[in-house]
Amino acid sequence: MSPRLTFPALLALLLSGTAAAVEIHAAISVAPEYRARNDASSYLTDATAAEIATRSSRQDIELRLQQGGLNAQGTLRQQVANGSSPEYHGVANQFYYDGRIADGLGWTVGKKVLSWGVGFGFKPLDVVQREDRRSVNAPPLVGVPLLALERFTGSDAWTIAWTRPGQGDGDINNDGGERDSALALHWYRLAGDNDVHGVLRVSPRRRLEAGFGATRILGDEWAIHGAALYQRRGWRRTNALLDDGGALAATDPMMYAAHGGGVKSVAGVQWTGESGISLLAEAWYDADAYREGDWRALDALTAQQLALRGVAPAAAIDGNIAWSSQAFLASNLLRKNVLLRLAYDDRDGFKPYGELLVTPGDGGRVLTLGAVWEGDRQRYTLGARQVGGAADSAYAQAPIKRVIWAEWRLAVF
Repeated sequence: MSPRLTFPALLALLLSGTAAAVEIHAAISVAPEYRARNDASSYLTDATAAEIATRSSRQDIELRLQQGGLNAQGTLRQQVANGSSPEYHGVANQFYYDGRIADGLGWTVGKKVLSWGVGFGFKPLDVVQREDRRSVNAPPLVGVPLLALERFTGSDAWTIAWTRPGQGDGDINNDGGERDSALALHWYRLAGDNDVHGVLRVSPRRRLEAGFGATRILGDEWAIHGAALYQRRGWRRTNALLDDGGALAATDPMMYAAHGGGVKSVAGVQWTGESGISLLAEAWYDADAYREGDWRALDALTAQQLALRGVAPAAAIDGNIAWSSQAFLASNLLRKNVLLRLAYDDRDGFKPYGELLVTPGDGGRVLTLGAVWEGDRQRYTLGARQVGGAADSAYAQAPIKRVIWAEWRLAVF
């Protein structure tokens, strides 16, 4: 009987004789965060407050490996938060192989981060990765399982990818990420001062998604960008009580429900001066987000539930309101958004910035201030975000009114 081949032995066998070609990088990071509860929010109950960790910290040990076409990225994570025991996770961020068929023709198999399209605060054409561009203190992205074929020429790049193969209709996870199998196509062209993108995605859940986007450089200081995506079927998290007319649910009534076709779009202009100062103005529309009327209906349901105090069990009321507060987990709380951003780059690693996001439909606003300093091996990040606006706006009713975060990252080797 042949001796048993363990994983370390197998790895050593694969890498033997080619150790000089292996690139290994390791980094550690510490990312503490503070969240202040919004006592004025109708959605802040004892049950909601119990779900909000006011003080937390994420500690990561990240390892990257590359050898020829093999690429791997993994994270060992400790998550600590007040009121709960430490949690430990292992995350396989990426693990894929890039192969070559002929000049300008390649293939990829594995788990890979695949971000497409244009935009700063919102990227409608990002139909595979679906990154939340408005999150703060976010951990490294986790890739998508795929099989892909890529074609490159002097000015064009084509990618056709079968994402999440074998998962069928899949589901939508808690952060809104798609988990259904799909066939996606991306086309990119560099034409002078223009970057042009086109995407097409066919899937069981959204049926058809098709879009086009471009970025154009105007002289030395100006750039404009825009993109639009049509989707045959959209999804958003809604409260089933709004449809059946009930006041309280025995189980979580918040679920992802399909709605009709719609459009996602973004348009922006950016000025960058020789001094390092830059200004960005961007507006976007997200058909998967709530309308103002959707928030009014959810607010009315919450008020109805609060009025039942003394009649219905407090635990049932608080639990239902806590379930409704999941609506605030959406990357865009409303369909129409406008972002203004002022930033500075001293060209020596220091980059402070300030952002103001407004939702014109209800008068909500989000103010973000932050700074990043990056040296040869270390990176420091510090930021704060305050939400508010008109008293009846969605952002003013959010259970969390302020977030303060920091991150220290060290590249070990």
